[in-house]
Amino acid sequence: MDGNRRWARAHAFELYKGHDTGAKTFGHMCEWCLQAGVPYLTVYAFSTENWKRTEREVRHLFGLMEKHFLEEKTNCVEKGIKIRIIGDRTRFDKRAMSVIEGIETATADCTKLTVQIALSYGGRDEIVRAAKKIAVYVNSIDDITEETFASYLDTAGTPDIDLVIRTGGIENRRLSNFLPWQTVYAELFFSDLLWPDFSQEEFLKSLDYYRSIKRKLGE
Repeated sequence: MDGNRRWARAHAFELYKGHDTGAKTFGHMCEWCLQAGVPYLTVYAFSTENWKRTEREVRHLFGLMEKHFLEEKTNCVEKGIKIRIIGDRTRFDKRAMSVIEGIETATADCTKLTVQIALSYGGRDEIVRAAKKIAVYVNSIDDITEETFASYLDTAGTPDIDLVIRTGGIENRRLSNFLPWQTVYAELFFSDLLWPDFSQEEFLKSLDYYRSIKRKLGE
């Protein structure tokens, strides 16, 4: 979900207005997925590199996350939206963990849309963490298969990514450490819109693009 800060600067707003508006766009995105019958949505909300931002900005982002989760918990349950957080949780404070665990528990049985939110996430970090778990729990290297490895990733139990939508303009045509294992055969749609301006029209355009491709999956 790239472009919040650039959007704020372009509109002469405070930086945090971009994040606040981006959070509203995320809410709309969930609605659009429900309407389109999309069963899984994964969003990149906060990367491992984002910890390098100012303490004030990081605090605002997590405060926004906590506020959104607390306010939308009941709405998610009513609409059948399951919330799942992926990423390195060891850097979250007790309050953030409490809020995260609260919405995950409350929505655990929801089945219409699974939303994976990448927080403190980095693709290489995820792979390293999975390798460390395998080193502890797998008895023989012969037991390590692609299926075994995938079961130790943060996304275990969910299918690989079919379509990556990258916002932020032509200068951002890259994956930026986003789910490298899960996107090996994903189609890529690059939008010139900054995330706060991302619209349902642009979302439907990305789905049309996906449907237009004859997927071979390496065959």
